[in-house]
Amino acid sequence: MIHDKSGSFFPYAGQCPAPVLSTLHLPRAFYGEDRFANMPANLQFNCVSDSQTQWFADLPNMIGVVQNGIAIEQFPFTREKRDYVLWLGRICEEKGPHLAITAARSAGLPLVIAGQVYPFSYHQAYFERELRPHLSKSSQVWFVNRPPRTQKIELLRHARALLLTSTVEETSSLVAMEAMACGTPVVAFRRGAFQEIVADGVTGFIVDTVEEMASAFGGVDRISPEQGRERVQRNFSASQMAQEYEELYRRMLTSAKELAA
Repeated sequence: MIHDKSGSFFPYAGQCPAPVLSTLHLPRAFYGEDRFANMPANLQFNCVSDSQTQWFADLPNMIGVVQNGIAIEQFPFTREKRDYVLWLGRICEEKGPHLAITAARSAGLPLVIAGQVYPFSYHQAYFERELRPHLSKSSQVWFVNRPPRTQKIELLRHARALLLTSTVEETSSLVAMEAMACGTPVVAFRRGAFQEIVADGVTGFIVDTVEEMASAFGGVDRISPEQGRERVQRNFSASQMAQEYEELYRRMLTSAKELAA
């Protein structure tokens, strides 16, 4: 069988003699409706969160949900936190780092923004317009451009909290899993799969506004780092993800054999 994680191969599944599983990582609008027309019998889909499935409920060949997972052993558990809050990700307007600045400033906390500005004019214009004017020691906002993996992990380990300020319905969040594995609380907007990953009041907080996010910072010290780590081990490990995909493979292969009999 073939497992398509790219989202670009599955329209050609009918040209293959083998069963094809395609993992859908994005919201439906990112694919285009024509790609889901005339789907062959050997093609099955899976989503990466329960919330994502609402966009694909009409697909007859949706086989299930497998949550993304991380290699937990690569993220050292750390109880001791420093005073800064962290925003980490792709620098663009829909991810909302400007909202993180507003929240951190309202709470009087230093903010580290770490990530990459991709070479798209609208991303670069957003950075220059909304972020650069705030990047100074006096404003307590620092920018770490394209941190290497070791620095990224250090930032995650020691942050007082990770902020997720996306303004779109996210289908997953690896960085939330990575933060919790390090014992770092996550404060996230109520967007898509964030509510499935972050246990509100247990491993962080789910909020609806920038004002609520700023207020939530006052409660992160009461969040148990151990519970964040345990939640990732229980629900979002790479080994569990692999086991669940193996189960999908078995179901698909069994179905294919029955059809061929």
